[in-house]
Amino acid sequence: MPEIDSALVTTYLTPENQEQLRKALEPAEVVFCKPDDTETIAKAIEKVDVAILNSDVDDLILTGPNLRWIHCCRAGLDKSAKPEVFERGIILTSSSGRSAPALAEHILMFMLALTYDLPMLMKAKAEHRWAATREYFYKTGMYGKTIGILGLGKTGREVARLAKMFDMKVLGWRRSTEVPENVDVVYSTDRQDSLRPLLEASDYVVLCTELNDQTWHTLGKKEFDWMKPSAFVINMGRGELIDEPVMIEALQRGKIAGAGLDTFEVEPLPKESPLWDMENVLITPHITPRLPDREERALEYVYQNIEAYRKGSGFINRLTQKSIFTKGKVKG
Repeated sequence: MPEIDSALVTTYLTPENQEQLRKALEPAEVVFCKPDDTETIAKAIEKVDVAILNSDVDDLILTGPNLRWIHCCRAGLDKSAKPEVFERGIILTSSSGRSAPALAEHILMFMLALTYDLPMLMKAKAEHRWAATREYFYKTGMYGKTIGILGLGKTGREVARLAKMFDMKVLGWRRSTEVPENVDVVYSTDRQDSLRPLLEASDYVVLCTELNDQTWHTLGKKEFDWMKPSAFVINMGRGELIDEPVMIEALQRGKIAGAGLDTFEVEPLPKESPLWDMENVLITPHITPRLPDREERALEYVYQNIEAYRKGSGFINRLTQKSIFTKGKVKG
């Protein structure tokens, strides 16, 4: 059974959680430091076999000659899933799912705000205008509509659970053919299913999938052409899951009804982007309010993977070569 000899930890932790992690790693020698303390990192990385990081894997981390396992205490590792990691046989895991309930709430906020035209209501309030119009009277709520969720990881499954509270029909798109709880139909890339039936049926298209070479620009021209003119697009994944100029054109021409966007191809979103001035677009700055126990939730994945490391199997959130992203340009 392999043991951890020494570990580098760069994630921010309370003193209590730092001590708990130290005990979990015993008898390993553990170096704790801030993620910007490059001098300490450069010295420690020459020796350690395990690195538990606050953010992404960078070139300095990869200079470590003895690395066998890297854990990033975050989700969305498109910048960490480098070919070199897998070529060297380094195990790469994440804390994806630590914020799933909050991310799902964020998605629900977008859905409700777009459905009830919150931008129009806020504008009317600012103008002291009673917004009782025939058009608004004939809007319909979320109840009984169809949501298409692209990516059925922890966040996607939480979105499905919340959607069922509105008696929505839930369609999912994922690699696996397995149908999770609260999902009515799954379209699988392993089965080479088309995305078209999901997009044609969905009133809400929600992206919370991993960005990799297979998912880059998942939504392009033909995908927007398949959608209902009344559909809303919600992106809580990565900006490059969508061909942004194509989406902008779809919004301008009324091919879709609106969008709730937390991520963009270039971040921060440039001031000249037409998205800023679109009344049917909601924008958040790639930030979601924290869960009160987010640090502990992130560490739970670390503890489970320490045990998996010692057993040699059973890693949670282990990335594979399918996670590699080389297309496009990740910025921000």
